[in-house]
Amino acid sequence: MPLRWIMIAAGAALAAGCVTGPAPETVVGDYLSARLAAKAHNIEDAAEAFAAAHARAPGSTEIRRNAFYFALASGRIAEALPLAETLAADPNADDGGFSAGALAVAAVKEARYGDARLLIEKAVEEGFPRTAGNLINVWAIAGGSGEAAALEKLRQAPGDEFRGFYPLHAALLSENLGAYDEARSAYELSLLAFSGSAEIVAYGAFLERQGDPEQALEFYQLLAAQDGFGRFAGRDGLDRLETGAPAPAFRETTPARGAAIALYSLASGILQDVWQRREAAERAGFRIGDADYNLSLAMARLALYLDPSLDDAWRFVGSILNHYGEHESAIAALGNVSPASPFYEQARIEIAAARDSMGDSEGALAMLRAFINANPAAVDARLAYAALFARRGEHEQAVKAMDGLIAMLPEEPAPIAWRYYLTRAASLLEIDEWPRAEADLQRAAEIAPEEATVLNYLGYSWAERGENLEEAFALIEKAVVLEPTSGAIIDSLGWAHYQLGEYDEAVGHLEQAASLEPGDPVITDHLGDVYWRLGRETEARYQWERVLQLEPNDDLADLVREKLEEGLAPAEPVVSEP
Repeated sequence: MPLRWIMIAAGAALAAGCVTGPAPETVVGDYLSARLAAKAHNIEDAAEAFAAAHARAPGSTEIRRNAFYFALASGRIAEALPLAETLAADPNADDGGFSAGALAVAAVKEARYGDARLLIEKAVEEGFPRTAGNLINVWAIAGGSGEAAALEKLRQAPGDEFRGFYPLHAALLSENLGAYDEARSAYELSLLAFSGSAEIVAYGAFLERQGDPEQALEFYQLLAAQDGFGRFAGRDGLDRLETGAPAPAFRETTPARGAAIALYSLASGILQDVWQRREAAERAGFRIGDADYNLSLAMARLALYLDPSLDDAWRFVGSILNHYGEHESAIAALGNVSPASPFYEQARIEIAAARDSMGDSEGALAMLRAFINANPAAVDARLAYAALFARRGEHEQAVKAMDGLIAMLPEEPAPIAWRYYLTRAASLLEIDEWPRAEADLQRAAEIAPEEATVLNYLGYSWAERGENLEEAFALIEKAVVLEPTSGAIIDSLGWAHYQLGEYDEAVGHLEQAASLEPGDPVITDHLGDVYWRLGRETEARYQWERVLQLEPNDDLADLVREKLEEGLAPAEPVVSEP
């Protein structure tokens, strides 16, 4: 993807926040309000303020470009397209080809396939994401010249970093042609190339349509046992096979739906890429600003303009808006997810999270409770219900909620069940029920013996109590091997040595953990403690002062202030187990 386009998209920043103050009465006031809203990542306010600024100063290309982009990102496509017309005709617009791309999408929707091809070629030349452009072009060819010509064009499409999206579209086109063997191969390749929600749902539906219930059953069982988002499609597929309900409609994919799937899939892929880069930067110790998912949001909005029935795109938009703090807009988007969608449960969980973030945790709990009562097997909703109680500090209620979930599990639960036991253990520890918590942690480790989080949690809990020390260190060291760049796990290893009074052994691990997670107040606090024990008191105080800058919780902040004032009390002798 051209760097220029990424910079243009990043420049139109969206996210959480709000703009307050009197309504602006001049173009300067409108523009400044719009810039503030954009900087605060408030999509709706930015869209309205840029639209007002454009109305006052229609000759400003910069204002028009931002008015177009924010209208698009907020889902106001009818407002965005007239602006796109003027931008596409302006040789100085410098909008990364997005105005021409939006016009190409509109042409596909209106079945003006020749216009769509000309516009999308122009868009790609100006910086519009090549993969999306190639696939929109392919579906325009399908609409104008047929699927065979579209498939040939797809085979000739130039490669790029997102070429893995192509097999799904080869499968959809092949199935339209009745070439089912070719479609099957392409569907299977799409799972290997990019196993996104569209690829997963489309392949399972193909198996059902082809009268292959045994393979569909095996596929859905595999998905349902996984810890990723595919579990929703897996459970939905298993329910459908049991009830005999029809498969999702991927047969006879229209050009508009095909282009919509392309835009949504690429939006999801770009978001994942941005997220992975952010995680890598954080692990490397770089301080980075708020996440910017603007490009993904705009492309998902275009996808929904083409196909408003694309449920997972609505969920995707709602998730981004929730992340940005635009909770009311998120709820509106998530409300479009159909109850028949495999992602309906996740949408309800996201709506509850939005309501909780808006200060209505009671309403969020009531909504989840009603959903669970209507859908007793909704394990993710039950998990979210328990987590909400835990966030409120109501750990007894959280444990009770998890009791009901765990009671539903079969004798041999799916591998993802470790999450349920770990969640209940965390709340049990908060209410000092260590024996039950220990049993849950051991059960989680039995279910997922290669899950680093579980091994670390159990090993650390034992080490902190001076119990089963040899096994505790073995578990933590195995967790480090499984996730060698996890600052939290390396911190556990260092802190376990610290608990035993092995400060020389602890300090190297804690320094490494702090370098991997420089923004973690708990790890920073641990490093300060070990420095103090080693007589490095100036360095210890420096680390404790850093803790207070990292927004610790109230308990940790009070503890650190006490240590800054009085230092650490002399260490008590460590009594090891016999």
